[in-house]
Amino acid sequence: MKQKRLENRMTQVDVATKSGISSKYYGSIENGKNSPSIEKLSSIAKVLGCSLHFLLNDRMDDMEKRVTEEEDRLQQIFNKIPRDKLSLVEGLITQAARLRVLLDDNWKDIIENGEYEKFKQSENQMPYDRKRPIVENYDNRDKTYQAIIKQLTDLLPQNMKVDKKSKLLGRK
Repeated sequence: MKQKRLENRMTQVDVATKSGISSKYYGSIENGKNSPSIEKLSSIAKVLGCSLHFLLNDRMDDMEKRVTEEEDRLQQIFNKIPRDKLSLVEGLITQAARLRVLLDDNWKDIIENGEYEKFKQSENQMPYDRKRPIVENYDNRDKTYQAIIKQLTDLLPQNMKVDKKSKLLGRK
């Protein structure tokens, strides 16, 4: 969305005014803090001269960019894995990169909204604290990510394992 706005040499105020929404609200949409109705998004798309589909896919494009950056980082870390294992490694690195991006997003949500929520099965029942489903999701994804990183580390030549693990954990 921001890219389209800048391509059109427009400010947030310009787009907001022409879309019939406040500039503060538009800014929060552009920064991913608010999800507008399809009607509002459609009017923003019209002002920006792009399709509604483009704006809906904007989030996917951002995630794919982050996955690619993470793939590059992991490929540098695991570049000493023998060539005969490359087909296996490429798939593991892609999966690890996707998981890392999802884990980062899940973590932000958990930090912002907490691990527990008040929940009740019916109006007559007292609410109780329960672990939010995203926390379970995070835990499962984290276990899978750790298993993939272990697989990749195990494929490294023996003398490389400690150094690569330290680098992966940011210890250099």
